[in-house]
Amino acid sequence: MTKHVIDKPKDRSAIKAREYARLEREGGLHRSVKRLHARSLGARGAARLRQFLRIERGHEA
Repeated sequence: MTKHVIDKPKDRSAIKAREYARLEREGGLHRSVKRLHARSLGARGAARLRQFLRIERGHEA
């Protein structure tokens, strides 16, 4: 008598370890994310950042 189609082995630790290793290997940042981190803020973005930092430091206008 053969196993039923939905019968699966109980110990799936080897499969989980292999998949975890694959995900870690492929887990770097995506190209688009790297580009976003590398791009400059521009004049408006830098001014907004200065204002947020000023408020965070407690220097209210």
